[in-house]
Amino acid sequence: MKRVTRKNLLKLIDMMKKYEEQKEKDKQLLRQINEFIENVINKDKSYYSKLSEYNLTNEQLKYLL
Repeated sequence: MKRVTRKNLLKLIDMMKKYEEQKEKDKQLLRQINEFIENVINKDKSYYSKLSEYNLTNEQLKYLL
């Protein structure tokens, strides 16, 4: 996942939900989540405009904002 796309954002949401549901937290999964946020989302200047274009649900947007 190297770009902010609808597919990658949905994958990120799934990873975040999976991490939250785990009793014993997976450090590798957390590292993947943080790397995507830091290296892709934070560097994308048009991230918020993309969110509006992708027609995500309110529940999905809660994870991405």
